[in-house]
Amino acid sequence: MNEYVLSINQKEYRVELGEINADYALLQVNGREFRVDLKQLGLAKLMPVPAAAVEARPAAAAAAPAAGIAPAPAAAPVAVPGGEASSVVKAPLPGLIIDVKVREGEKVKAGQNIVVMEAMKMENQIQATADGTVKKIFVKKGDNVAEGNAMVEIARSDMASL
Repeated sequence: MNEYVLSINQKEYRVELGEINADYALLQVNGREFRVDLKQLGLAKLMPVPAAAVEARPAAAAAAPAAGIAPAPAAAPVAVPGGEASSVVKAPLPGLIIDVKVREGEKVKAGQNIVVMEAMKMENQIQATADGTVKKIFVKKGDNVAEGNAMVEIARSDMASL
């Protein structure tokens, strides 16, 4: 079993990675067991990597996107008072906002389409990076965005995904 210590919002979690396959991973976080469903694995082969060699990057960036669907952009964790954290969904590439499919206050699920943007003459579905509630929408239909621009902030309970 591979063991890791993760720091999330200045709190450390001891994580032991058990079984992992294309559909789910079995984890122990601070001694508590979780089954984590994997939306997209994106790696042909799993192999242990020394902790010193690991750099933070979204798992979706490792996989080629399906036609017309942009890879999930990096979600920047943001500290929010009250034990919550939020993720900011950023534009994966420059483009034109065609539609915003959510409203502030609306509950969303990880993988749910939240923004439609046109980039490189293709329509791209931008998806929620986490389960939670839409806290703030930074774009509207007709806006041009640059790569990395914040589009939607999703508030979620701390460790809710586990």
